[in-house]
Amino acid sequence: MTELDDFYATLKEVTSKEKSLSPSAKTIALFRVAVEFGGAHMGFSRLTYLMSRLLTVTLGITAGDEESSFEEILEDFGTDEKTKH
Repeated sequence: MTELDDFYATLKEVTSKEKSLSPSAKTIALFRVAVEFGGAHMGFSRLTYLMSRLLTVTLGITAGDEESSFEEILEDFGTDEKTKH
């Protein structure tokens, strides 16, 4: 398992343990954290591009496109790159 897979599993576990919130509320909270973190560390324009790529890949996976993969998105975003404000 990669570090990304480990991080995903941790988030999933923490989210599933919270019983007082609806699935929609949990999704909104996770999305809010992602937007705030991404905006602060990547810049808003790169964040919105990333969200667009995530939506496109998710739709491809849902449609059964075997070539769609979340890993391919990471190739567009180097880990050392930060947008300078």
